[in-house]
Amino acid sequence: MNFSRASLTTYDTMRPIHRILLPFAVLVTNASIAQPCDCTATFNWMVSTFEQNDAGFKLVVDRKGEAAYAEHTEGVRARLSDAKDLMACKELLNQWLQWFRRGHIGIGPTEKAQQSSPPGAAPAAAQTKVPAVGRTVELTEAELVKRLERMGTARHPLEGVWTGGPYRVGIVRQAKDSTRIDAVILASKNQNWKPGEVKVELQRQADGRYTGTYFMGDHSPDPVEAVLQGSSGSLLQMGAAWTREVPAPQFTQAERMHQRAMDAEAPFLERLNERTLYLRIPSFAFEQKVLIDSVLAVHDALIRSTENLIIDIRYGTGGSDASYAGLIPYLYTGPIRSVGVKLRATELNAAGYEAYADMFGRDSEDGRWCLEVAARMRSALGTWLDMNDRSWSVDSSHTALPFPQRVGIICNGGNGSTDEQFLLEARTSAKVKLFGHPTMGSLDVSNMRQIISPDGCIELGYTMSMSHRLPRMPVDVMGIQPDHYLDDGIPELEWVGYVQEVLEGR
Repeated sequence: MNFSRASLTTYDTMRPIHRILLPFAVLVTNASIAQPCDCTATFNWMVSTFEQNDAGFKLVVDRKGEAAYAEHTEGVRARLSDAKDLMACKELLNQWLQWFRRGHIGIGPTEKAQQSSPPGAAPAAAQTKVPAVGRTVELTEAELVKRLERMGTARHPLEGVWTGGPYRVGIVRQAKDSTRIDAVILASKNQNWKPGEVKVELQRQADGRYTGTYFMGDHSPDPVEAVLQGSSGSLLQMGAAWTREVPAPQFTQAERMHQRAMDAEAPFLERLNERTLYLRIPSFAFEQKVLIDSVLAVHDALIRSTENLIIDIRYGTGGSDASYAGLIPYLYTGPIRSVGVKLRATELNAAGYEAYADMFGRDSEDGRWCLEVAARMRSALGTWLDMNDRSWSVDSSHTALPFPQRVGIICNGGNGSTDEQFLLEARTSAKVKLFGHPTMGSLDVSNMRQIISPDGCIELGYTMSMSHRLPRMPVDVMGIQPDHYLDDGIPELEWVGYVQEVLEGR
């Protein structure tokens, strides 16, 4: 893939949730396992490397305090002796790292380390990516369907066959305690999960809510609340969006729109009425750019002649600034000011830019620019390096369009990184309002780099650049706040309809 020099300093990627493995611009070596994996030595290397090179390290320590940082570090260090295998070590290292921020950070075992079995550790067969499973329940879909037919109207509203993401589950009340409910895997496209394993455990609370534990793709626990949605209770928010398959669901037009939007893997545009268009963009990943541009090209005349435009980016993936570039002309009302970044100048980061140059080709324009950055870093080690004369830029290359007149962008806590950069630029327009919930908060530091520990066992992801917005305007602490906060009285499946009413003045 070919990037501009600008993309090197602004490109971020965000994976759901807290993991990073960049699809490109990844700087890793082909290190072999030179010695047995030593968790304590790797921890010391990680701490030292992160302190010296990460752009956001001091920012967080200054905010939380040196004492809190020391207490956190020593607390993790005291538990290192309990890490008996590579995966247990990874979990402790990750606990230390996640103290700093939500995204643009990560750590994990290298592929070679996972395939190796260091002396004194558990055998390779035991060092699997799949942790030990929790409870299991004997349940087949055929048995559950018959049980639901016998129940008839006595069926609990949560009970049924549900699908969500790669999972198909049967939700049933426990035999010995009807206030407890399990979501049991019936089928899974995730190889970490097998039929019969309990995906979600719920308990009825005194106020009638059902809360409990949602076991993630890697079986790690996460708190969850199950909330039925839709006029017939055919939709369920439970750690993810679920749709009931049995008993057969009944959807209103708005519910079908919501279901289609949440299931979409590619952008689409739909006309809600003669006044309002709805554009769903599930991802700004670089690979999605051609799809986004294609949808905009097909519907360009319609967008330029319709009064209102709703852009829905909920539960995004981050990606590349280039992916949203085609949207800007429809939003533009005047010059767009953007704040740039500064680079932390260290020897390791200079080596990172040399690796970028190798990736692009040292004789290419981008390659030569990367080598220039590396040279400038080495001449100013320990400082912050500004790449331009000014810390901001102004884009006045567009012409304001008469239509759309009003643009509502829907966002939530699933949006971070590039999604947030898009929102910052979009909200400079006089015709744009943001609707929904505060975003994730994963934008202040960027320009990811990944390196491998000296023993070849662990891969660390950290950042090399920090936004000039800081410290006055942090995003990572609170996320980007919407202009219109959509409270609990507006179910998420009704958000599109609500935004439409606001834009149309109804």
